[in-house]
Amino acid sequence: MPQRDPSVTGFQSADQATGFQAADQATGFQAGTDQATGSLETWDHLASAGGPPAAARRPPTTPAGADSAGSTGPLKPGEAFGSRYHIIRLLGMGGMGAVYQAWDAELGVAVAIKVILPSEDDPTAAAELERRFKRELVLARQVTHKNVVRIHDLGEIDGIKYITMSYIDGADLSTILKREGRLGVAKVLQIARPVVSGLVAAHAAGIVHRDLKPPNIMVDTAGDAVIMDFGIARSTGTPMVDARLLPTGAAGRQHLHLNRTMVGAVIGTVEYMAPEQAKGQAVDQRADIYAFGLMLYDMLAGRHRAETATSALDELKARMVEAPASLRTLVPDIPEPFDRIISRCILPNPADRYQTTGDLEAELNRLDENGELIPIKRVVGMRILAAVVTIAFALLGGSWWYAQTLIPPAQHEPVSVIIADFQNNTSDPTFDRTIEPTLRRGIEDATFVSAYDRGRIRSTFGIQPPDKLDEVAARELAVKQGLGVVVSGSIDTRGNGYEISVKAIQTVTGNEITSATRRASSKEQVPDVVTRLVTTVRTALGDETSDSDQLFAMRSVSATSLGVVQHYAAAVEAQSNGRYEETRQSALKAVELDPKFGIGYQLLAVASRNLGNLDEADKYSKQALTYLDGMTERERYATRGLFYRVTGDYQQCMKEYGEMTARFAGDAIAHNQRALCLSKLRNMREAVEAMRQAVQILPKRATIRGNLAIYAAYAGDFQTADREARAIEEPYDLATLAIAFAQLGQGLLPEAADTYKQLATINARGTSWSASGLGDLALYEGRFSDAARLFEQGAAADLASKSSDRAARKLTSLAYTHLLMGRTGPAVAAAEKALLTSKNIAVQFLAARIFVEAGELAKARTMAEGLAAELPAEPQAYGKIIEGEIALKDGDARQAIKILSDANGILDTWFGHFDLGRAYLEAGGFAQADSEFDRCIGRRGEALSLLVDEEPTYGYFPTAYYYQGRVREGLKSERFAESYREYLNIRGKSTEDPLLPDVRKRAGS
Repeated sequence: MPQRDPSVTGFQSADQATGFQAADQATGFQAGTDQATGSLETWDHLASAGGPPAAARRPPTTPAGADSAGSTGPLKPGEAFGSRYHIIRLLGMGGMGAVYQAWDAELGVAVAIKVILPSEDDPTAAAELERRFKRELVLARQVTHKNVVRIHDLGEIDGIKYITMSYIDGADLSTILKREGRLGVAKVLQIARPVVSGLVAAHAAGIVHRDLKPPNIMVDTAGDAVIMDFGIARSTGTPMVDARLLPTGAAGRQHLHLNRTMVGAVIGTVEYMAPEQAKGQAVDQRADIYAFGLMLYDMLAGRHRAETATSALDELKARMVEAPASLRTLVPDIPEPFDRIISRCILPNPADRYQTTGDLEAELNRLDENGELIPIKRVVGMRILAAVVTIAFALLGGSWWYAQTLIPPAQHEPVSVIIADFQNNTSDPTFDRTIEPTLRRGIEDATFVSAYDRGRIRSTFGIQPPDKLDEVAARELAVKQGLGVVVSGSIDTRGNGYEISVKAIQTVTGNEITSATRRASSKEQVPDVVTRLVTTVRTALGDETSDSDQLFAMRSVSATSLGVVQHYAAAVEAQSNGRYEETRQSALKAVELDPKFGIGYQLLAVASRNLGNLDEADKYSKQALTYLDGMTERERYATRGLFYRVTGDYQQCMKEYGEMTARFAGDAIAHNQRALCLSKLRNMREAVEAMRQAVQILPKRATIRGNLAIYAAYAGDFQTADREARAIEEPYDLATLAIAFAQLGQGLLPEAADTYKQLATINARGTSWSASGLGDLALYEGRFSDAARLFEQGAAADLASKSSDRAARKLTSLAYTHLLMGRTGPAVAAAEKALLTSKNIAVQFLAARIFVEAGELAKARTMAEGLAAELPAEPQAYGKIIEGEIALKDGDARQAIKILSDANGILDTWFGHFDLGRAYLEAGGFAQADSEFDRCIGRRGEALSLLVDEEPTYGYFPTAYYYQGRVREGLKSERFAESYREYLNIRGKSTEDPLLPDVRKRAGS
């Protein structure tokens, strides 16, 4: 999670739906906005009767009947507010409350205090205002980001409810726009970038703002922007219920008022409302993207929308039909790339907008400070440079030519190709399925092309190609998988030689892209001729590399003999069908014929690993690295990347696949592998973005989309996880698990239980996950006996099916369950049994944690030393965490803090932050502990599977609320009991949780 930066937090709120507004242009604090709630039909009725009430259009800055000149609200400047706060001045006031600058004597800093004092003649409005007040606190605190408001506390003094935040010296965006009219592109981007960054964090936490607008954006004197007012925000995990239009009691505060937040009602601000929001439909982050786009529009175009519309309601209705006019028609000097981004944000159909703020942020990051695309400088080699210098002496135009070489070429869109089986019209079986791999390796040397022959189809798409994969069958397959090009061909005998033909067609239309025929004088010359045909295909597909350069790059392909290719093709096909011993034997024959055939050793390494021969796999991986020069450029990247991944060097893995995807943007598998390594580094947001790239290339591949769904769940984007998983049509265990995870993250526990049960009907892996998930859900809810029974039964079933690693993970969960029940003996026994079952790193780590908590410190130290001695960062970090836990158990909290901080420096894990929070708590460092537990709670998605291996671990999560309560109790926070109540909401019905008496006592319940 992003780190908290208290220097840029501030205070602003918007509660116009309750008649509350105040503004102070000097400070930029505003409490109130132009919210409107109700149904669109109600608005239509009001419009026909003369328009909506003033509060739904543009509310007054002071309430009816208030003394705008002299009223100071419920608090007086110069007076104390409780024992802690001293009121400095009024920042703004409305009919139901006010905002003040105050001095916090305890912290020794200036703060902002927002207070509410609802009218006694309108109890409904009072209850609604208090609900929103609490909602603003609860939802805003779920997001820890420097560009999202950080609310400190909610309390009550002398009957006055208040919220406190840090004071910001600045102005809200609405005030800035009123003062300056329209802003320049550079200024708009300076504001836009931090706002979208804050939105990404909010959406990752499952929070949709739903009322983004200029008054809710605070800009400090340094120009940094902060998102304010989560009063009507919605957690995507909150079920939505029916709503009705409520009247208010005071005529001076006539406004549209909403009882509940739900589908079928409308809540927000008319001027910045998304069409789907106005229709009362369910909204997600795309509604915030729409409002963000309109803010950019208004910043650049000034008040054009407001000035050209008869009313805000009419303008909204128009936007529901079509997007506002292009900005460039109003302000021609706006760069086209920036205009294109804004135009996409404000399209009426949410499916046509950016689907996530992460996508939007990535697009904005491609622009420079002036809104133009950042050029990617083409690297110019010394030979070219020397040539340019020579030309410069000879020709006056030489410098112009050199300048042109620095203009980056437009990146080619990815092209996906399926290669049909070549028709072998000779009587020589050597040519059966040997031309296709040569063709594929050569075509894929074009950076924008991904090619799939028979051997790759099953491993990539998870389907068995037909026995006869001719052009017709290949085209049908391409249509189903969304591949754009089909390549087919034939080989015939011509005298003493051979004639080889190749043809490429468009999948959908069947139109021919190119065709070519070449002759080989002998069998040995066939690979060389095939690579020359490859240049024809690549050029037709859009490769601008010269034929000679293509042939030079493919020299390793053309130099590979047919015998080697034949065994290589057999190995690839066997591997794709899961016949790993057959893969191994064919690959051995290939490297026997050509000991320098590096990709053959790579196949041997993968096959050996799948057969469980890890030492042999390591040997072959190293041999593959020895012969990189015999591989294509893409194969070299893939070989190194896979080596780093299987050896646990995820940092290098991420870098290698990152360079590969930069060079070969259309390689979906490379994007997938990069995402895997990013997830292991706990960089979930980037993992999601990498998987989005892979899904764009292979939209119908279940494994690819399933990975996107899982990583989205880990990133806390539960809506995306659910949507992407459900987009997979066929039953798929990983997608079903992602749905269960998304339901858990949204608090839909009965639905998650049903989904876990459904998992058991899919396959063996699903059955194992089902047992783990149901046990973990029971553990999460405090049904410890149920959890223990489910884990024991699941482990036994895994052992019976020879799934020792999965069985061991269930045994560690069983051990943790016993530990929570206070049964240390059974906990240690279960942990020891897990270690006897598997030596998996995750099992060692989780078992060692059990030993520490059970007081078996000698065993824990031995395991910590073993983990720390490993080369990869992950086990090293785990070893450090165990060392820190031992120090904490020994009562040395300061040493524990040092060790655990080091562990988090090695690898940023949820466990590391959780234990560091415990250590700070023991040392009395309450503020630091609060930050650590905030991070843990903010990373609830990661808690779904803490070892990032799809094994459910959400049962570890509730304890974070208990420790957060302890910390806030130590900070003397007036609302510390809220954390305890969160724990009680989860496990309060348990009859087996020894922690409950202490929690209830501390919570005062």
